[in-house]
Amino acid sequence: MGLIAGIYSIENKAIDSGRHLDKMIQCQQHRCQGGEPVKYINKQIAIAMVNPLDSIFSEYDIPTNSHNPISGLYNGIYAFTDGIVLDVPKHKIYFESNGLPMQDNTCSSIVAAAYQKWGLDFMLHLEGEFSCAIWDEKKKRLVLARDPFGHKPIHYYSNNKKVYFSSEIKGILDAGVNPGIDLTSLSDFLSLNCIPYPATIFKNIFQVPPGSLVIINSLDIKIKKYWEPVISVDKTISFENAAQMITESLKEAVKRRMMAKDAFCFLSGGMDSSAIVSFMTEVSSSTVHAVSVGFEEEEENELEDAAVMAKHVGAKLHQVIAKPDSFFDMLDLMVFHHDTPFTDTSAYPTFYAGKLGSSLTDVILTGDGPDQTMGGSGHYVFAVKNNIFANRKKTFQFLSGIGAGIASALSIDPTPALFSKIHRKLYRQSLGPVHAAYDIRSYFPDIVKKYLCTKNLYDVHSAHNPYRHPEAWFKQAQGLDDINKYLYADMQFYVPDDLMIKVDRMCMAHGLETLSPFQDIKLAEIVNKLPGHYKILQTKNNQIITKYILQKVCENRFPEQILTKKKQGFGVPLEKWLKQNNGEKIKEILLDPGSLQRGYFKGKSIEKFVNVFLENKGDYFFPGPNAIAGLLTLELWHRRYLDFI
Repeated sequence: MGLIAGIYSIENKAIDSGRHLDKMIQCQQHRCQGGEPVKYINKQIAIAMVNPLDSIFSEYDIPTNSHNPISGLYNGIYAFTDGIVLDVPKHKIYFESNGLPMQDNTCSSIVAAAYQKWGLDFMLHLEGEFSCAIWDEKKKRLVLARDPFGHKPIHYYSNNKKVYFSSEIKGILDAGVNPGIDLTSLSDFLSLNCIPYPATIFKNIFQVPPGSLVIINSLDIKIKKYWEPVISVDKTISFENAAQMITESLKEAVKRRMMAKDAFCFLSGGMDSSAIVSFMTEVSSSTVHAVSVGFEEEEENELEDAAVMAKHVGAKLHQVIAKPDSFFDMLDLMVFHHDTPFTDTSAYPTFYAGKLGSSLTDVILTGDGPDQTMGGSGHYVFAVKNNIFANRKKTFQFLSGIGAGIASALSIDPTPALFSKIHRKLYRQSLGPVHAAYDIRSYFPDIVKKYLCTKNLYDVHSAHNPYRHPEAWFKQAQGLDDINKYLYADMQFYVPDDLMIKVDRMCMAHGLETLSPFQDIKLAEIVNKLPGHYKILQTKNNQIITKYILQKVCENRFPEQILTKKKQGFGVPLEKWLKQNNGEKIKEILLDPGSLQRGYFKGKSIEKFVNVFLENKGDYFFPGPNAIAGLLTLELWHRRYLDFI
């Protein structure tokens, strides 16, 4: 629950800060739901935060407008936070015992004191789900920092005269920055389903990378990495000891995040959120409240499972039903909160969960993260079953490429048919293992992308191959088993660039602060010491058990229905909702003349894409419902952010 906004003059010239800073704050006010801005303005910098939870650890409430996080005790160090720093009372005792008297128990004061003591290493000594901005008056230096997993956002833009920085991109845009679209990022989005940091969909607007500082002065802008996920397998840890270590660490991670008067968590009925509510009820002295989202469509509804788990641990369940009536209006609203096109439509139920949660509390715990650290995704199952990362013979790849070319000439388009399916198979066999794995994950695989995109956009794809990113992640993970390589790649990419963006934006749309125990650094260090087969087990009869170690942790915590249920994820009945009213909304948005003339896609190909989908002639490959959703959010984003500049 918070926001950061600011403008820094690289040229050390006076800036028209007040008007722009107020606009940057106002457009992000949804992140706060109350609270007054705390500002610092001088000739070179204007910086502000609104963070009603800054004083969450205080024994008494400090009026936000009277709190001064820029105390002279820290020698001109001015700190501003979005989110929550953990263990503030312990830090306060430590700093005061080391000659740094603390004026209060606020997160921002702890950040200022940590920077005073440890300089640019200050984030190594702090934990929590937060981002921050620090102005060092003595060194005339601006420091932007982001938590290790990228739970909280912070963005920046530089034009060599000024640097604009803001929690959400819209803050930078409302300061008068008009950057336009980055076509390389658009190409990456289509192939990878989201955009890898530090890039965004906007030219020259960047994310502060997770686990990093961006250090800015009048001479340059530097990025300093202070943390990244490192998987280093310790073969001496037995499976039983690993389960015990995770149990103790997860319990402590949950306990550290239960600082609010009342305890709340999201509960889907799946393993991850069920684990959180189980540990919460174990450590809480009061009733734990669980927030769940359901659907009218029975095939997607997990409310029964959530109710079973809540009853099992004695939690009080609060439920809301997400309905399709407002789905398309909601897409536009979600684009506003994302500031970017997106394909992860679980954002829709997350928005509903955030709305209900915000009516009950300011802070809520989530179960996000273990799919990408302990192996819960269907992508990993497919990879293990098909051994997709095995080395491929160059001759086989070459001959498959020739065959793919012949099949391509015999297939009219990617619509499911004999030759188009042969084309798909041979093309993927011609690729390297990593490229093939991510082409399978893509909602716009190479064949579909080439069919849809104009020459101009596909030339961008060819010049900046989107699969350069996963190839680099797998290279960094060299020496690990295939499961851990894949998990490492998702920790580097999917967690910060999809999962955390979705959770933060959809909950902060209602001013609801989220904390994620599974992303605790101490827990991550344990999990990252474990071999892949502790996370995904392939039995002798080729059964695949995902999140095997977490199942062991939870085997005596869950009722049988939860322990043995098939993973559903936090999905929506997307295809059904998209096709309501015979797809009128899809046609209205995607086949609008203005949409077809943007220059990114070939008009006839988009018409075919939409018609095949609505006539039920497609499949997962062409055209999948998430691909349709991605095109819809791209067009809605374009209308909202570019058409009226």
